[in-house]
Amino acid sequence: MPGRAGACIEAMRPLNSIMMGLAVIVGAVIAGGSSIDPTSLLLGALTGVLYTAASMIHNDIVDVEIDRVNTPWRPLPSGRLSPRQAWACVALLAVLGAIVVYPLGLLPLALAVGALLLAMAYNVWGKVRGLLGNVMVALIVSFPLIYGAVVVDRLTPTIIVFASMVFLSSLAREIAKDIADMEGDRRAGARTLPLTRGPLYASRVAALLYVAAVALSPLPLLMGGVNPPVYAVGVAVVDIAFIMEAARLWRGVTPGEARVHKRRVLWVMLLGLIVFLASTITAGGGAAWSW
Repeated sequence: MPGRAGACIEAMRPLNSIMMGLAVIVGAVIAGGSSIDPTSLLLGALTGVLYTAASMIHNDIVDVEIDRVNTPWRPLPSGRLSPRQAWACVALLAVLGAIVVYPLGLLPLALAVGALLLAMAYNVWGKVRGLLGNVMVALIVSFPLIYGAVVVDRLTPTIIVFASMVFLSSLAREIAKDIADMEGDRRAGARTLPLTRGPLYASRVAALLYVAAVALSPLPLLMGGVNPPVYAVGVAVVDIAFIMEAARLWRGVTPGEARVHKRRVLWVMLLGLIVFLASTITAGGGAAWSW
């Protein structure tokens, strides 16, 4: 069974799931003001990790035939994990997530379950809806920042700006990802932007969305709540990386290049979350830990 357990963990896409948990922490820290309850912070982050992991495995269950073409090495299409075992992993993660989030109250529980259901609806229905499906994914990816603010019961304008930046960059990544998945999506009848308008058009739309995310990045400096030197230096690195990716996309990319792009941008987005977190923690008068 260790091999099956390892395949289940691989299907969770640990990096994606951990990024969701980190995004919840970032949202909570940015919104937390003078005091953050570490227990609420931990439970909120763990909920994000568990429910993201559940949605990732569910996505692989739904997309197993597409993945036989696009990513045949993944656990389900390769046979290292059976559909029945994958469903068991989804159920276990969903139950654990509900147990973890319940102490936070009914609103966080309802929002977490709603986000999971939205992710599963995308897996079943939204995937073939092209741009609408891309928007659904971007909403799911940016939601943890808002969720973190809800966990500490404080939604702020800075959180909304950060969530908007994550939404735009995630939407760009999803559109670029569709270029990598064109062959499998064509067989599945999906009406993605690269298939309906062409890969060059799609890659340029993605490039413009990255630029739009970069254009929002100075706003937190004007709004306050971040450490100006830490944020300015960190976000400059992230912005440069996004601009470089946008420049590559503007010239057009092959499906193979788009596949590399989506992995590379994931690390840039992770760095962005770390910058958000570090600049908020080190801000004068920023969030403080309450033990």
